[in-house]
Amino acid sequence: MTPSASREKLRIVPRKSRGRVLVVDDEPLVCWSLAVGLRQAGFDSDTASASTEALALAGMHPLPEAVLIDARLRDCDPAELVRELREVAPDCRFLLMTTDRDELPQAPFDVVMVRKPFDLPGLIEQVGAEVARAHAG
Repeated sequence: MTPSASREKLRIVPRKSRGRVLVVDDEPLVCWSLAVGLRQAGFDSDTASASTEALALAGMHPLPEAVLIDARLRDCDPAELVRELREVAPDCRFLLMTTDRDELPQAPFDVVMVRKPFDLPGLIEQVGAEVARAHAG
């Protein structure tokens, strides 16, 4: 016997995304946790573990409104990656994640520095503020 609820059609209501966010980190657990948290907060999120993958994903539409980048990527200089991503997505906002407590890397453009470890809800709130700035132009 099937429960009556299973006979009903599942109604899926599309939600409006708060924006597209790209997470670039070579640590799979960091990418996964950020992507899940962002999706739960209503963002569309993609992850990349290398600069070439990040550039390919950034070029997909809709363009990302924010990119979270690890300051210690193994395959590239994050400052150069930000410059390249800026060419692909000119209105995008950038958040550079670092564990360095004493010296922050030299960041290009208007990059927001985020210290690891971070508070996930706080970081998501910060991403939301940056996405809002990207929408404002």
